[in-house]
Amino acid sequence: MNTDKPQYNTARDFLKIFAIIAMTADHASTVFLNEGSDLYTICQFFGNFTIVIMCFFITQGLRYTRSVLKYGERLLLWAVISEIPFYLLFGLQLNILFTLLASLTIIYLLDRKGLLTALATLALFFPISLICDWSIIAPVFTIIFNVLQKKQKEQLSLILIPSSYFILRTILYAETQAEYIAGTISIFLASAVIFALRSKTEEQGKGRIPGLVFYAYYPLHLTMVLCVDSFLTVY
Repeated sequence: MNTDKPQYNTARDFLKIFAIIAMTADHASTVFLNEGSDLYTICQFFGNFTIVIMCFFITQGLRYTRSVLKYGERLLLWAVISEIPFYLLFGLQLNILFTLLASLTIIYLLDRKGLLTALATLALFFPISLICDWSIIAPVFTIIFNVLQKKQKEQLSLILIPSSYFILRTILYAETQAEYIAGTISIFLASAVIFALRSKTEEQGKGRIPGLVFYAYYPLHLTMVLCVDSFLTVY
């Protein structure tokens, strides 16, 4: 009789929990806190960790999924479910799961059809990205992770991820220099955390937190924030 306990990948669980906490703090602070307050700034700083972790998991998902089509369908399903609370909270904009679906498509084409096809798809996506959460930034992060992973040069992510964030953020958004710098630092720290844990995330054993729970939490927490906001507005 085999009494060995199942091996769980704690690194993957850690990244998922970190992303969940950071994402919740980000959206809650946007809705409930005054922009510019100390707590708001801290929540937004750590909220940036979420997008880097999500893009990393998209590259991992493409690498290990048994069916890219089914993986994409799951992302699309949760994106559609999430759009109603996201719209009611943040206005006419497509939520991050739509952006991640586009990112998955682009790196899939990069692997199967080559760089030119992937870049053409990225260019076609750009006009749509202007109404997407994290715009063109998330696909660029995903491409960087995907390319560096295949070339086994993941250490370059510590330079390329924050640099691309700073350049694209400067082009796309009007913010203060302090906001650009703080955002870039947070993206760098997120990249460093992933770089430190990347080898452990690939070790044998699944995490205790299934991917289904991770993605289902996205519309769930948006709905919770929306309900609290509606309650506070009424009372």
